[in-house]
Amino acid sequence: MGSCCGKKKAVSPAYKQEVYRARSPIIERHDEQDYSAMQRISNIALTTNNPHQLLTGYQDEPRASLEEALEPVDGKMDNLVHHIKEAKAKCRYPSDHGLSRDESAAIYIYTMKWETRCVHNQLHRALSSGDRSQVKPWFMYLKLLKSALDKLPTASTGVWQGTSFDDSLNDKFSSKSASLYTSLGSCSPSEEEVQKYLQKRSGPKRMFIRYESVNGKLVTGYTASKSNEIIIWPGMKVGVSKYATVDDHGSIIAHLANKTSKYDFT
Repeated sequence: MGSCCGKKKAVSPAYKQEVYRARSPIIERHDEQDYSAMQRISNIALTTNNPHQLLTGYQDEPRASLEEALEPVDGKMDNLVHHIKEAKAKCRYPSDHGLSRDESAAIYIYTMKWETRCVHNQLHRALSSGDRSQVKPWFMYLKLLKSALDKLPTASTGVWQGTSFDDSLNDKFSSKSASLYTSLGSCSPSEEEVQKYLQKRSGPKRMFIRYESVNGKLVTGYTASKSNEIIIWPGMKVGVSKYATVDDHGSIIAHLANKTSKYDFT
């Protein structure tokens, strides 16, 4: 498993989402979206704060087109109108799963990478802020995205994320008092794919996380990349069901299992 410890990232105390980013090597343009998918999978989808207060109410937003859903956050992204058109042109439609074009494009644009001010980056910045006033403009888009995900198959096996070792997150895995909840994030169905990615882009001490029964939605074929990807939604309480050190560097695997019968909110 691979090189030196990853550094801890500063996070907002209000909505403490553990986010990890691998260093970015020079990559070919045609590989950019697949590389972006693996970056998403290395951003650990956990928070110690129940997301209910931050996100409750998005379900009450009116149904909207992708243009309408992203209009409240238009100024936060570069060339948004152009990228909405691209997403609607390239998304999977007609859909085998009954998604509308706007629903399919909502998934596609979430996985598109352009510059630094794209949907994924700006949405996660708002979620990580812990400030409901920053998240609320995203409510219509979140409703459209959730509507799309609800129509897709649920992963039937455990799904994976991985990152450089982080002492703070490891402490939470071993704590008997810390609560952990899923946050919005991407996973891989393959531990091997996560390992290959981290071998090139992290130190030898790593963390591998397997989520079990968290209703991850299979979005492969609906994204901007060719990578296999599963999206998990915020709000499911999880607990450590298995924890093991896996090499001489101290890398660990943590299995996180659903501790609730459903999400705290849908």
